[in-house]
Amino acid sequence: MIGSVTSLLAGQLAAGGLFVVAVLAWANELPGSFLRFCTLSAAGSAMLAGVVDPGPARWVWLGFAGVSATLYGLVRSGRGLRKPAAALAVSAAAAAPILSAVLSSENDPGLAIAGAVSSSLLLGAVTVTMILGHWYLVDTSLSISPLRDGARWFSIAVALRWGAVLLVLGYGGWEVLRVSRVADFIFSTNGLFFLFRSLMGLAAPLLLAGLIWQTVKMRSTQSATGLLYVALILVLFGELVSQFLLVMTGFPL
Repeated sequence: MIGSVTSLLAGQLAAGGLFVVAVLAWANELPGSFLRFCTLSAAGSAMLAGVVDPGPARWVWLGFAGVSATLYGLVRSGRGLRKPAAALAVSAAAAAPILSAVLSSENDPGLAIAGAVSSSLLLGAVTVTMILGHWYLVDTSLSISPLRDGARWFSIAVALRWGAVLLVLGYGGWEVLRVSRVADFIFSTNGLFFLFRSLMGLAAPLLLAGLIWQTVKMRSTQSATGLLYVALILVLFGELVSQFLLVMTGFPL
């Protein structure tokens, strides 16, 4: 179980992170050191996912680690993430969670894909944007545009994650949680885990998304980075519990 949960979280973090980095690099000029850090981190996280995954999806993550490592080599050579490389990154980052979900799904593959893609985007958006915020501490000449785009992607990711969870609840999720009344959130183990997951991993990021957007609009990069750091902790907790529920129930809650 630990291996499956770790693989899901690490793999989706790698895919989402590389996707957001590539999208930001497509429209903005990003520091080379930032691109090197993010592509190398994606490769390492995907490698971890491939090593600990007990199922066939391990080959997806190992292959994705190879793509990420190749992109790191391009960035390190000074070529950056130009549009062909960014297109490769986006394609690989979109395909990896979808293939992993299909190979690992025990129920409806459509629900599995919705859960994997939305989770990847949320993890990637909050992590990459938080890391980007730290670059403003050392490079005061950096345009606010990349951070604004990152904050926008975080807001989109929160909305999509809400949509995916509501979709799963509508197609059998409530029955799996064994929740028919409010008290069941306490007396049902799955319901209690889902309650914590919802409060910290869905409700809190929704609130923070608005605050982060407002601080970025005011060009308060330090405040935005601080809020993103809090959001990252909450999202990681929420997605960790979500992956635990997925392994336990087969539903991407």
